[in-house]
Amino acid sequence: MSRLYSVGELLIDFQSVGVAGLKDTQQFVKKAGGAPANVCVQAVKLGQQATYLTKVGMDAFGEFLVETLSNEGIDVSHISRSAQHDTSLAFVSFAENGEREFSFYRRNAADLYFTEDDFKDISFKRGDVLEFGSVALKTEVAKATHKYLINKARKAGALVCFDPNLRFNLWEDKQELRNVVKEFSSYADVIKVGDDELNFITECEGVKAVNSMFTGNLKVLLVTCGGKGAKVYVDGTLLTTHSGYKVKTVDTTGAGDSFFGAFIAQLMERGATPDNLLSGSMQYDKMLDFACKCGAYTTMNYGAIAAMGNKEKIDKAVK
Repeated sequence: MSRLYSVGELLIDFQSVGVAGLKDTQQFVKKAGGAPANVCVQAVKLGQQATYLTKVGMDAFGEFLVETLSNEGIDVSHISRSAQHDTSLAFVSFAENGEREFSFYRRNAADLYFTEDDFKDISFKRGDVLEFGSVALKTEVAKATHKYLINKARKAGALVCFDPNLRFNLWEDKQELRNVVKEFSSYADVIKVGDDELNFITECEGVKAVNSMFTGNLKVLLVTCGGKGAKVYVDGTLLTTHSGYKVKTVDTTGAGDSFFGAFIAQLMERGATPDNLLSGSMQYDKMLDFACKCGAYTTMNYGAIAAMGNKEKIDKAVK
């Protein structure tokens, strides 16, 4: 059976109790977070096997995170612990419409300092998937480690999937963020990006923005449009669109990760490889429909991992 390997940040989301800005919030609830970890969990809930690749601090927060992923059925044997670095923290508050305000504490985050040696024994095979984002691409050592894993995945015939997941307040220089995302976009077979993120990355809009993404290895581009649905571009051409599902949204945390995890799970079900992504057997319209359904379901409850469901629950709740 194929396996999803997600690499990147693993952090504590301290989520506000009630609706208020961070300045006015009085109480927070501890949750496991990190976009690639959320993607991993959703794929596992949909029947796939997954391994998480990261490093956390030698602290209670790190212990909690490893335990949480393990309880979700994810292989955590490649999550190492560091006594020199901290587990990442994020504080999140919610507005009335479910949108969020973030404050991150990760200048000395352990997931910015994992190395090739941490993942030497990872062996990809054809049909596997390597998925990552931009949050853990902040240091040279982390970038080098991502490249090491990407090269191993490509040589084995595994899919490489990238979600930029832009967090501007983690970068002092927005141009540096843009440059890093552009570089790593060129390594990916599949990219998921928000429509606003797409405009930032490419510095243009519309068809021109989409076309500028199809460089390097990219074959499939997923563009999400918040509550307005999503689009799939294959080999630079708009293949299918979806208007999204209307649900009672209370928290958008993890919705994009759930969407991407569901899409990746369906690619794995269909035996996707870099060589067959352009074939008609992928049924991208059906894949997009279910991915939108999963994203919508996650917004119906608070949190990310805790709000995700399996296929039966999602199909029952979202029509």
